[in-house]
Amino acid sequence: MSAENGNTHEELRLLYEVSVTDLEFFKRQQWSVTNYALLLYAAVVGVARLLDGGVSHLEKLVLCFVATGVAILAGYILWVLNNSIDVRKARLAAIRKNFSTTFHSAWSARERDEEALSIYRSLLAVVVIGVTAVWWLVYFKL
Repeated sequence: MSAENGNTHEELRLLYEVSVTDLEFFKRQQWSVTNYALLLYAAVVGVARLLDGGVSHLEKLVLCFVATGVAILAGYILWVLNNSIDVRKARLAAIRKNFSTTFHSAWSARERDEEALSIYRSLLAVVVIGVTAVWWLVYFKL
């Protein structure tokens, strides 16, 4: 193996490891963003409940728009993280093309099922359902 091939192999291995680590981080961040959005929704409903009978329609509307702002921001962050995940997945696929036939044989031992519904879409649905629930609870039920 020449020095350049050795360097290339080491660079690809390093890039592969960094990309896998990035993927783990971005996926954890998606879950965290969704969890924080749900906590903020609960806080909005909690504030509305604390003010119980004394909440005007304007105040209810403001609380609902706060929840809507949270949903928009969470959706945007989820989208950005999903784009970062897609970049890392494409990078990993490109790196794997340079691996040996032995690696490819082991990698394709069992084809992975395509995800019917991505985590991104599932988490985005949770954010949208959550903000809808806030509107229903705060604006229409209180």
